[in-house]
Amino acid sequence: MRLFVTGPTGSGKSTLASNLTRWMSLPLFSLDDMHWVRHPTGDIRRDPDKRLAMLNDVVQHDAWIVEGLQFKWADSAVERADYIVILDIARWKNIVRILRRFITRQLSLAHRNRGTLQALREEMHWSADYYDHERQMLFEKTNCWPDKVRIIRSHQDSIALMQALQIKI
Repeated sequence: MRLFVTGPTGSGKSTLASNLTRWMSLPLFSLDDMHWVRHPTGDIRRDPDKRLAMLNDVVQHDAWIVEGLQFKWADSAVERADYIVILDIARWKNIVRILRRFITRQLSLAHRNRGTLQALREEMHWSADYYDHERQMLFEKTNCWPDKVRIIRSHQDSIALMQALQIKI
């Protein structure tokens, strides 16, 4: 089984992908970890050729979950996935989730460099860009695979996805 999970910043991609990984015993790969070189003073964008090579290595396997917002350069994962899972939550709900995550990070020592006002501004900018431009691009990119696309807008949609994947919780 190969799953590609995407949606806007703060939509719950990582949470859903982590749960699916646990329930299905599939390896999980984050596009963020391919896109960014993590550094204590701030993340640095990885060279595009290197991140594509990393992704292409992953998608050659028969079983995986790849999650992330960066669908624009993840064609190999989108094409090879058995299912493309799109978290398509309401814009207002996305903003609430980003704000809640910011507050949680403010209270956590583990996320000190990601719980800054600058990080919040970036996430709000990424969210606005997604809803203003990228969301339409994503649906245009995936409309040629209607049988593979699963859209999650609610908890009930998540349950239906798990049933389709025959997951027993």
